[in-house]
Amino acid sequence: MACLCERCVQHAAVLGIERGETSREAMHKAYRQAAKAWHPDRFAHDAGKRIEAEERFKLIQVAFRELIEHNPEGFAATEEEIAYVEPTPAPAQPVPPGASLTFGGARGCYAGTRIPPHASELIRYSIGTQDSPIALIDLQGGLGKSVSQFLVLNTHGLLLRDALQIVSLLSYADVGELRLVDQRTDGRTPWWRKMMFKIAGSGPAMALEIWRRNGELYCTLENPLEDGVKALVQRFLEERKQQYGAA
Repeated sequence: MACLCERCVQHAAVLGIERGETSREAMHKAYRQAAKAWHPDRFAHDAGKRIEAEERFKLIQVAFRELIEHNPEGFAATEEEIAYVEPTPAPAQPVPPGASLTFGGARGCYAGTRIPPHASELIRYSIGTQDSPIALIDLQGGLGKSVSQFLVLNTHGLLLRDALQIVSLLSYADVGELRLVDQRTDGRTPWWRKMMFKIAGSGPAMALEIWRRNGELYCTLENPLEDGVKALVQRFLEERKQQYGAA
């Protein structure tokens, strides 16, 4: 009979074992799947992700060993089986995250090495070396003298610096709904703003709302950013949501 103590239940969750599945085959399969998914060698080309993988791999090893000790009848394994897990090979030529992300020359948008030095320093101060910036979007549309309000697309999440100079982070795993709305017709747009759109005629009219998974609004990308930039960010985040949701 499987041990149902709190610690064993937690360890089973780490390995992704369904309640009551304590056969040798079920536990061994769950362990190998979890260990392969988080083997550090898979992330040899991503320093930030490798750090996370090393920690998770340690937890997987501990969970496996303690489950064996508490469920001796349900599973028996040798030290060699526990210690060795063949990693899934990393891509020979990995494609850098966001390598295909281009803004078509849109003002206030910078990718890779084009991120301004001033903003790069703020990014490093905010996230340290555990993440890497892919692109930076000046929320003032590049109209200011310096980049002070911006959204950064990092390898593992978003970094926002708003008008109050408050910095907030959001991992891609916690990104919720992404709403691209037309402010000229959206019922929540104030009447005076709709009037401004009529007077201005052409120009950016869309707003991208980025929500957290818990239902809280993280930020809204509005004017003076070009509508094409907002649509591009939406597509990028949708791809990231799928990637991190499946991890």
